[in-house]
Amino acid sequence: MTLLKTRLWLFCLWINLGFCATAAVAQERWEAGAFLGASGYLGDLNKSNLFAKEPRPAFGATLRYRVSPYVSLRLSLLHGRLSGRDNHYADRAFRNFTTSSPANELATQVELNLWPLVDSPNPRDFQPQFMPYLFLGFGVVATNPVVDLDNMIIIKTEYAEGAEIDRTAVYSNLHAIVPFGLGVKYRFHRQWTVAAEASFRVAFSDYLDGISFAGNPNKSDRYKFSGITLSYRFKKMATRCLLDF
Repeated sequence: MTLLKTRLWLFCLWINLGFCATAAVAQERWEAGAFLGASGYLGDLNKSNLFAKEPRPAFGATLRYRVSPYVSLRLSLLHGRLSGRDNHYADRAFRNFTTSSPANELATQVELNLWPLVDSPNPRDFQPQFMPYLFLGFGVVATNPVVDLDNMIIIKTEYAEGAEIDRTAVYSNLHAIVPFGLGVKYRFHRQWTVAAEASFRVAFSDYLDGISFAGNPNKSDRYKFSGITLSYRFKKMATRCLLDF
């Protein structure tokens, strides 16, 4: 009977220690952050697919869950503005189209660190660390474009007809997107990380900006966010174990 009690006690101790260790590690995996940067419109009234003629201030919040030293899952809520106009380009100035819209985005992404996040069990052994990373995800963006298609300086039939189609077009203000990009993190404190990143969004719509046939109906709209994120990693909390020995 004594041997049975000893084995039962050891088994309960093993389960108890495993539960405590798992709970403690899990509590080290969550981070919350604030984003500040710029949004950029890359749609029909912007020639470049990389650089926006009218960058606008952007801000937001992020929540990150670290799956492993290489992989994290991230949820982000970002706000920016998308705007463009033809008069930035000499060969398009005759159309004189303009567009402006808020962009409110909710997205989830998978982050891949190009080298692992190093975590020492002893906080006193912490060393600052740089980590370049890539990410890819899926999300939605809400826009509400204000478009001016009525002030063409030189009227050309193809653009006038396209403008008429866009004026009467019915489309949703909610659009699916694929966000992707790259960045670099600097973990300067065990609990704090700052990251700089550049990211792009490809939309499954050509009406983020309210313009399609008056511009290029064969190409879906795109936009970008670039900026800095400051993240706080939640500390381990005191864990109450299952059994009190």
